[in-house]
Amino acid sequence: MKVTKLVALLAAAGLVQVAHTAHAAEELERVEVTGSSIKRVNAETASPVQVITAQQIESMGARTLMQVLDNLPAARPGQQDFRSMFTGSDGASQANLRGIGAQGTLVLLNGRRLSFYGAPEGFQTQFVNIDSIPAAAIERMEVLTDGASAVYGSDAIAGVINVITKRSYQGLQMSLTTDHSQKVKSFGEHQASATYGFGDLDRDRFNIYGSVNLFKRDRIAFADTYLKRPEQFYVNNPNFIKNLRIGEGSELGTVNPGTLFVFDAKNARTNMAAPGCKNVLTAGANTSCIVNALPYQLDTGPKSDRATGYLAGRLNISPTMEGFAEVAYTHINMRGENGPRSFSSGQTINWYSRNTGTKLNTFVAPFLGPNNEYNKLTPELKAKMGGAAGLSYLLQDASNHFGQENTDDSYRAMAGLRGTLFGDWDYETALSVAASHSVTYQTININTVGFEKAFGPFTYDPVSKRSFIPDHPAYQFGVINDKNAALIREAFPTFDIQSRTKLISLDGKIEGKLTTLAAGDVRAAFGYNLMQESFYTPGNKDAADGHITQQGGSWFDGQRTIGALFSEVVVPITKNLELDAAARLDKYPNFAANLAPKLGLKFRAMPELLLRGTYSEGFRAPNLAESGEGGVFAQRGGMKDTIRCNETNAIANQLKKSVDQVDKDNGKSLLNSNCSNNIAGLTPPNKDLKPEKAKSGTLGLVFQPGKDFDISADYWLIQRRDEIVRQDFQELYDQYAEKYGPTLAGAPGVIRNPISDNDKAAVAAAAAMCTNPANAAACTGKPLSYSVGMLAGMSNSYLNRGRTLVDGFDLDAHGRFSLGSMGQLNLGLAATIMNRNKHDDALGEGFSQNYVGYYGQPKYRATFNADWRYQNFGSSLFVNYTGGTKWAYDKHDEENNNPTTCTAADVDLPANLCGGAPAYYTVNLGFNWEPIKSLNLGLNIKNVLNKQPDFDPNGWEGYNHALNVFGRVYSLSASYKFW
Repeated sequence: MKVTKLVALLAAAGLVQVAHTAHAAEELERVEVTGSSIKRVNAETASPVQVITAQQIESMGARTLMQVLDNLPAARPGQQDFRSMFTGSDGASQANLRGIGAQGTLVLLNGRRLSFYGAPEGFQTQFVNIDSIPAAAIERMEVLTDGASAVYGSDAIAGVINVITKRSYQGLQMSLTTDHSQKVKSFGEHQASATYGFGDLDRDRFNIYGSVNLFKRDRIAFADTYLKRPEQFYVNNPNFIKNLRIGEGSELGTVNPGTLFVFDAKNARTNMAAPGCKNVLTAGANTSCIVNALPYQLDTGPKSDRATGYLAGRLNISPTMEGFAEVAYTHINMRGENGPRSFSSGQTINWYSRNTGTKLNTFVAPFLGPNNEYNKLTPELKAKMGGAAGLSYLLQDASNHFGQENTDDSYRAMAGLRGTLFGDWDYETALSVAASHSVTYQTININTVGFEKAFGPFTYDPVSKRSFIPDHPAYQFGVINDKNAALIREAFPTFDIQSRTKLISLDGKIEGKLTTLAAGDVRAAFGYNLMQESFYTPGNKDAADGHITQQGGSWFDGQRTIGALFSEVVVPITKNLELDAAARLDKYPNFAANLAPKLGLKFRAMPELLLRGTYSEGFRAPNLAESGEGGVFAQRGGMKDTIRCNETNAIANQLKKSVDQVDKDNGKSLLNSNCSNNIAGLTPPNKDLKPEKAKSGTLGLVFQPGKDFDISADYWLIQRRDEIVRQDFQELYDQYAEKYGPTLAGAPGVIRNPISDNDKAAVAAAAAMCTNPANAAACTGKPLSYSVGMLAGMSNSYLNRGRTLVDGFDLDAHGRFSLGSMGQLNLGLAATIMNRNKHDDALGEGFSQNYVGYYGQPKYRATFNADWRYQNFGSSLFVNYTGGTKWAYDKHDEENNNPTTCTAADVDLPANLCGGAPAYYTVNLGFNWEPIKSLNLGLNIKNVLNKQPDFDPNGWEGYNHALNVFGRVYSLSASYKFW
């Protein structure tokens, strides 16, 4: 078949690739489009597919696949590797179409699955680490924004991202890029790649090519960004910089002898800087030895190094048979620095661990006894607590020891055959093996055995309920030396968490013409897929035995074999009406076979107008983290224990009204300190889970009034039911509070700490304040106190629950304009308009409110791009837009956080932000020049307008990390093809 006008137009639009213009194709081969098993000449299908070419990726200035997805309105923010420290799935990036979670987006490499990343997000969501995909070999990405379980099986509920590499390559090309920030000097991303290939398929009957890609992201220390936050952050956190004690505290490597403290009979606390302190802070009768904490904070951006290798080969075995093979390997190393640890006597840590079952492990930092050689209390203070003393101390001996490192080694090897049978039937079969080995090396938690070696053996006083350091411990306070460093490395060891996943897959299919109708050929495809997947996280032994604080030895172990049969048929009902029907039967162990159908129709209403629509059913089988062997023993951060939060804030707000400045400062430090806490969490797997099911559909049109313009518009809807969730601890807390009361007394699996010495000291401070007549107006009502201690631990489960309904509209438009002697101008606009995002938690209340327009759920996302080519020069413009939202997460949160209150997260907003989180946009500008043949030079300016994030109290560090604080970024690139 000769190249048609339609195909030429599609090629100009970037929808299909035309190989080397020097050898224009005499015949156009049928090509396979993501979302279908049937090859076709016309790239327009019933399902909407967006294609992003390598040239477009270069024009975006994107260096990673995550940055490419940032330019796609249908893709919502997922986990980013360098913002994943201490999340449990550290060091990886996700794809997330339609915002329903990474588990609903299937990521493929050349149409086949990759193995999951070793550490599931939230100890539940298994996902492909898109950072492991070989960037240098990418030819294009095809993004199917429609359900595709009928073709690909589990996980393709929201759509499919198929990364397609070059089929063949000849020559040698090398490329370099480097990115630097104008505002944050330490920011830097650098990339080098080389691609080499030889062999002509027509002449030599083979082609082999390989690519190597090296990526490096520089470390961004906390000190580089702590003053870059929005101004309102510092207004709402007046003690933020003050508490870092910059310029006042002892510097890195300088001895800080610590602060001693005691409680008197009325629980009032008195601090005393230890003798030898050179950085004394005086507050009334209290003195403290302070530290410059700035160098000790967790990195804003950990450094990262990636190396990816890709090797592919094709061999013409005969005129009707081709062999193909590929190997991809990626090594990733990410390291984030953190400061030395400290301990403060009486500090309590709770956690669950595997080998201690449902018993809550508790570590309480010990005190100094009356005769301890480091107890330098004055005689007056020694009389207050029987001679004993508390100690707050920074352990500075082991420099460059604390932090976290993540490594990930992933690979996929694949070999197969493709060719033709019976003249017009194409077949393809392949065997692939993919695996991932990820390791988290963490140095931040206490090993109770090592800690006791350094500071023990401890003694316990049953009367005061305090434990005590011996009078002459092995660790020497007040000095920095190698002996201490060795002890600290045992007290805070580097422990590893290993995870391995593996996927072995054998697949095959045959595709061709079944028969011919009056309107054209009926084509069909039939195939099978066999997969064996495994997931193994043994868990750290010391953590499993309860020796590592806040680490319980979470583990997973599972393996299963999955079989599938699938078929698809394309029927031209009339010359202008085509039916596409597909079905897939998947069999997972312990579940009934799942049949996923899909129907699609496209109708050529007129030469310029194509109407299309699809209906499909999808599913997601419970993964091996949710339903295998093992259990989660981990912390849950950000818990709001309402009764503790309210009681603490009542005390804090009273202290802030005192006439005494010391009371005011204590109140500021105490405010909200109990409103976001860490608790111990326990989650066992659930073997009774059912698969998630989904129904989805699209209805749209493609309009092409002329050869230089086309526009598509599609309505889409996804309804997912029986969702598998790891029950949220905050939600569980709220349910328990409603049933058992605010203290949660009697609630199953809930454990609280006793009221602590510090709690008693806060109550005592409020009581002492009220003895001053000048504070009488602030001390009305009964004396303030605590009714319960801090929430320590809760248990939850994985379960099937509820439904999600999301729908919206996608728009995609392209214009191509010849400027005559001034070159060629291409324009593009893509937009997603969210309509509904509703949930039914299966609690008998039906669907919830519509969350679109609330925080984190913008209604509008859009990208505009312009590309101008003139002789050997080119330029590109990308504008990314995200619409504004309310500050409130839902209608209940909106009662306290709305334009009238001018608050968000219950803190004050600047006047210009009362109306809600504003829309934001970024502009990227690129220039490309080919001064000589084969040499390409580029300049890309990201965030040209130097947009800075607005204050966002819902965001970590006071801003939404979808907008970073790096400001304008300059990127330089150079590429040379040697032959």
